[in-house]
Amino acid sequence: MHAGSIPYAGRAFVYALCLEGQEDLLKVGMTRDPLVRWSSFHPRWFETFDLEHSLLVETEARADAQALETRLHRALALHRCPAPLTMRRQAGGETEWYRGAEPAIRSRAEELRRQGYVVHAAAKPWLVAAMRRRQDTIAGLVQQAHADHCAGWLTPAQRRSLRDLLDAHRALDPDCAEAWPLELLEGMGIR
Repeated sequence: MHAGSIPYAGRAFVYALCLEGQEDLLKVGMTRDPLVRWSSFHPRWFETFDLEHSLLVETEARADAQALETRLHRALALHRCPAPLTMRRQAGGETEWYRGAEPAIRSRAEELRRQGYVVHAAAKPWLVAAMRRRQDTIAGLVQQAHADHCAGWLTPAQRRSLRDLLDAHRALDPDCAEAWPLELLEGMGIR
């Protein structure tokens, strides 16, 4: 569990999050919300990670996800490597990075699928569906940011975070912007 996180017992996910590029690095972990967890690693997570090759395994309970994650970490011990320097240290999980482990992860995921687990071999469709369910929240965030902007309270860091969030949604689901209050975004200098 990460510092400051709230314990949970319900549905959880074990994930293998593949880094984009030639290095063949991936992160193995668990979370109840992959969208929130993955965005904690890097502000431009949707460009930094290869979401077509990243995968998710759904479990019905946190304890099951913990057991699966522990087995994966043990099975991949020879592949362990340092976390990339571009990852946010405050996100944690620095010892859960592996080099050259994607074939082993794919094999384990297939075993889990045969055992009855729901395996999302490409995480992107799951992420798109999760983002679509959050569109009302996005519209509310835009409205609040606009109000803060008008009051002079919106900081440059908040503006960048909002832009990164919106860019993530656009990258994974280009049609999502139709639901946003674009006039408010333009008023803040965000497009």
